Amino acid sequence: MEKPTARINSALREKFVGQTVRVSGKMISLSGNTAVVESTDNGQILVHLNGESQWGTDYIEVIGQVEPDFTLKEFKTTNLGNDFNLELANKVVEYSQKCPDMFF
Repeated sequence: MEKPTARINSALREKFVGQTVRVSGKMISLSGNTAVVESTDNGQILVHLNGESQWGTDYIEVIGQVEPDFTLKEFKTTNLGNDFNLELANKVVEYSQKCPDMFF
């Protein structure tokens, strides 16, 4: 079984430097080897792409490592479709921080 990964938003990145995390959000731009994602708290995160993912929908979930400059190094991305509730997803992020035993 894979090790659980924390769900974070842009405000939580500094607490998870060097760790593998999950970030859900809306793709703002995609150019070359980078993408900008609006995370669930409406903050933006720069993602360094691994070159293998297929970003095909507006909303995505990125599993990756938080770098020292608070960017995200992509390991894997899952398309979440074109209709996703960022506000509700941010509640999951907040509750996972308050009650980690329920999520890990």
